[in-house]
Amino acid sequence: MRIVIVATVLCVSLLCAAPDVMAELLDDTFNPDTWPGLMPDFKEKLRPLTERLLKAMRNQDAEGIEAAKTEMIQAMGVYAGAPESKPEYGTPIDTSLPDFGSVEKLWYKSFRRMQGRNGWQVADPPKAAIQTGPRLRVSLRSARAYLHSYDAGLEHKEEYLNYAVDGLNYIVSTQATCGIFGYPYDPNTTDRLKRAGVEVVKDGQARGFTMLENGWIIEDLQDGGLQFDNGMCGAGLLYLYSVTGDDRYLESARRAAEWAIGRKLVLNWNYNCFSGLVLARLYRATSERRYLDAALTKFKYGVLPGQMANGRWFDQHNAKIQYHSVMLRSLIDFYLALNEAADPYAETVKKRIVLGLDNLAEQITSCGASNVHELLSLDALCLGLMVFGQHENWEKAANVNVNFLCDHFLPKLEERGYPMTETVGQYLLYRRVREGQARSREIEIGRKMP
Repeated sequence: MRIVIVATVLCVSLLCAAPDVMAELLDDTFNPDTWPGLMPDFKEKLRPLTERLLKAMRNQDAEGIEAAKTEMIQAMGVYAGAPESKPEYGTPIDTSLPDFGSVEKLWYKSFRRMQGRNGWQVADPPKAAIQTGPRLRVSLRSARAYLHSYDAGLEHKEEYLNYAVDGLNYIVSTQATCGIFGYPYDPNTTDRLKRAGVEVVKDGQARGFTMLENGWIIEDLQDGGLQFDNGMCGAGLLYLYSVTGDDRYLESARRAAEWAIGRKLVLNWNYNCFSGLVLARLYRATSERRYLDAALTKFKYGVLPGQMANGRWFDQHNAKIQYHSVMLRSLIDFYLALNEAADPYAETVKKRIVLGLDNLAEQITSCGASNVHELLSLDALCLGLMVFGQHENWEKAANVNVNFLCDHFLPKLEERGYPMTETVGQYLLYRRVREGQARSREIEIGRKMP
């Protein structure tokens, strides 16, 4: 069964259908050249349905969610599950196992090249009137990758750990009094995303909201956008807590999670997943059931309803490979939390993750690597392999990503002074785990490790 971009409308009940039944119902052809484009007048045409969907999500009304979702998919037609921008794929498609030593050398070369240039090293002081530096997720991604390198036992592992600690200490120092890890405020910026943040601040201030603290945007007016960095940073701090045992990181993550609990569900599934991520991970670190219950709300009503029977998310924004990947990555953390709680819902979540990873792998092995500067799919695939065991299609897709990055795309990154894609750290850890030479503290948060 090939990846489906032109989606067939299916009921949620088919999510657990036998593969042969699904194969009969899904369009088994895929050609990136048939991408239908962005649905015209999407907001206006579907406004009544999106309003119904959001109301049902916030009321935790499963039947209402399903009814609105079904009508939306029918109304979208060929646009359901098609990404909002045309996918770009890198070829050749090489599924062979990359040489570990060669990848590790390239990774360390990039690490050395980035010294002094990591996000936290080029940022303004954490408490300043404005923040001209990068978003916190930039620092978090690097620090997390360095923790992966430490866990993998790579050569120079202590050097990786020291940088990870520096990066996450910087992140802690930016935390607002309300618990949030915010978004950099720079009223003079020309960056499109930061400009959008400036406009949100103006709107909020006009409405009487407290929008800023120490140069950080701390309120998104329930748009949900601040859940992204907040969730990632909180989850990263829990990873560092599992490595160091330092309660400062646990308490900082707890404050971020408490902020996340108070945020309403939004229509962007991936925003909800980031809050679910930190909540699920905090449950694993503390065994406090209230965090798992809060994560359940985020995922059951704010992430999984967007998934179709072919494993894709139906809205065009989250159909993009990077958002598809981050939601699967967060769902794996949720599954681990449910599994530790012996919650029977874990099996349902597992089936949905496998469905999504199969779809992701098929896309990559059929069309080539995509989103190569981030390779968030590599992160999701490696996590899936470490948690659920070997799946040949996932393994091949991971290999395609790494081979294309190392053999074809890396020179372009180096020319522009960019680091090697950070998820390579996760891949190197996965390879060591696969060989029985390492364990992932990120996966084993809350458990005693030797």
